[in-house]
Amino acid sequence: MEMGNQDVNNTGPVDRQVNVNTLHGNIDFSKTSRLGQRFKKLKEEVEKDIRYSGFIDDFNRYNTELDGRSMPDKLADGGFSTTEIRRATLKKHQYSKKLEKNKLYETAQLIDLELFAMINLNFETFIEPLIEGGATKVAIKECVREKIIIPIFDLINQDGQDDTFLNYNVDDIYGMIFFLTGKCHLNWANYDNL
Repeated sequence: MEMGNQDVNNTGPVDRQVNVNTLHGNIDFSKTSRLGQRFKKLKEEVEKDIRYSGFIDDFNRYNTELDGRSMPDKLADGGFSTTEIRRATLKKHQYSKKLEKNKLYETAQLIDLELFAMINLNFETFIEPLIEGGATKVAIKECVREKIIIPIFDLINQDGQDDTFLNYNVDDIYGMIFFLTGKCHLNWANYDNL
């Protein structure tokens, strides 16, 4: 079979595909994740100062307290020391300040909502079984780092590599975890056995 004289103007199905870049500026949606698209949209909202008032409905799910136990009480129930609780409280407050500023942009809320859902899912999947099984606090904290912090930070670095507005770091991800703890979405003790 001779391969040397191929028609360079082949009009097969692949050659007739639409170039997404010509339809949507420089955003190649075939290579950009949903989170990556949201970071790009947030940049536009910030540059054009397109603000949003209030919280989107889905965000309110995570911003509503489910019971009356405070974050420090929940962490104490999970065996955290006073120093660890103080650090967690600081990270929660630092994130809460960013949240207050970021809520002005709908897409910032959508990004946080997606990160909250990932934190919640990974906590339920990996952390709760350790808590229910009586794992040590050291093992639980290591699993939080391995299964929540690192994957989410890697995702933010990949999909939000050009982000200069949210600019989330590892402390912010921990702050989100403790924010969700304070809203009673995450429990650090097995309350069925207390």
